[in-house]
Amino acid sequence: MLLAKRVLVSCPLLFAALFSQSNDEGIYDGEIDLEAFEVIVNAIDVIDGFTGDEYIGDHPVVWQFVDTFREYLMTYHKKLLQDEIAHMNFRWETGVKAEQTMIALLDSFDMEGFQVNKEQWLVREDAITRRLITKPFFKIEALVVWDLERLDRMRPIMPDTQYAKDIHYNEELGKWERRVTTRWKVSYWHPNDTDNGGWQANILKQQGLNLDTNRGFHLIENGLTHKVHPGAFYDVKLTYPIFFSYREPVEEQVKYLNETYITNLYHIYDPYSWIAHRETRFRGGFAQDVYRHVEDERLKLNDREWFDRVFANLLNDAVTMEFLGYNEVYDLHAWYTYRNFQNVLGEGLDLLNWKKGEKREVEPREINTGIWINFNHPGGARWIVLDAYMRHTDRFLAAIRNRLLNLESRSSGKQLITEAIEEVTGMPFDKYYPLAKKAQEGMIAQFRDRAIRN
Repeated sequence: MLLAKRVLVSCPLLFAALFSQSNDEGIYDGEIDLEAFEVIVNAIDVIDGFTGDEYIGDHPVVWQFVDTFREYLMTYHKKLLQDEIAHMNFRWETGVKAEQTMIALLDSFDMEGFQVNKEQWLVREDAITRRLITKPFFKIEALVVWDLERLDRMRPIMPDTQYAKDIHYNEELGKWERRVTTRWKVSYWHPNDTDNGGWQANILKQQGLNLDTNRGFHLIENGLTHKVHPGAFYDVKLTYPIFFSYREPVEEQVKYLNETYITNLYHIYDPYSWIAHRETRFRGGFAQDVYRHVEDERLKLNDREWFDRVFANLLNDAVTMEFLGYNEVYDLHAWYTYRNFQNVLGEGLDLLNWKKGEKREVEPREINTGIWINFNHPGGARWIVLDAYMRHTDRFLAAIRNRLLNLESRSSGKQLITEAIEEVTGMPFDKYYPLAKKAQEGMIAQFRDRAIRN
């Protein structure tokens, strides 16, 4: 729902620069083209994987793919910028409106003074986007060409060149596969906020992707701090392998290479994944901020730990649904709960330990696909309370507000919520609870299944 500063898009192929640190409106009085990037794209070499020298063959698959390769890389780089800037605009505008709505909502419960610290909003995205505008994050130095029939004749002996590290024969599937591996380095001085000293931030992100299955790995030591700047990112250089065959139709081979290449770019070329996984950035709303704000309030309630968390989730979910719809609440919950994406790149985890000495390991994450809702636990109560809100919206909030503002003695927050639910539903809580539980389990299951499939 949240957290993005205002930036501007000028036209599909020209992008306005991002805001300066001192200008919250993001106004820029010029246009940025990608001429430098075009030069880099046009300088890609074509290498014969068997010799390591320039490819001098004439196979049509190779040269037809070369023609589209440059075009797709340039188009994707532009689209990445355009989409990210538009996405940040949307999140910024939505975030500002959502913050004002949350302030008004908390004020109505006599919990005034809520605000969100905006000082670090999009600082990292700013640095990454500035870098993307001036130059690409990685340079594909060469296309490495492999003749499949020749590889088959050599098997099990591998070609004796440096480029052979990025191909292997999958014995189980009976086919050759390609990969790309990258090491993204960032280094910058991080001064302390007290202006007293600082420390050198040296961060490494390693990625690898099977270009044929789109399964890979994403390993990062730690994230970027808010002191990162565009010049902190090292260039990433890589080669991109392709296979061609004399036995298969040219059109089918070129189509396959193009389709996999577009998908590969989406997974490999995501410099914003320094911040968070693509599917989770900017999401989550103000839940923690609201929780801390509610926690500081003096309330005549005995079970503050339960109430504060349930109440904060309710308000955050309500504001999220107002601006982004109910799908956002369930979809994000499913992504965090049922997706094993911490070290995953692409469509599944593959550590790509193809060569001698490669021993990448990650601790597997056990994913429980069950759905657990228990009103006695804040995480489970969230869904029962949300069910009541989705059915009765402002009437439900008013029922809670009326009770909370008129407490005369110390009471139970759980009992307060229970009574509010009974008021708006017109039924005893022990009758409503199993109905709401079943309904919410069904909703969560839909988004769980979608997250697992994707």
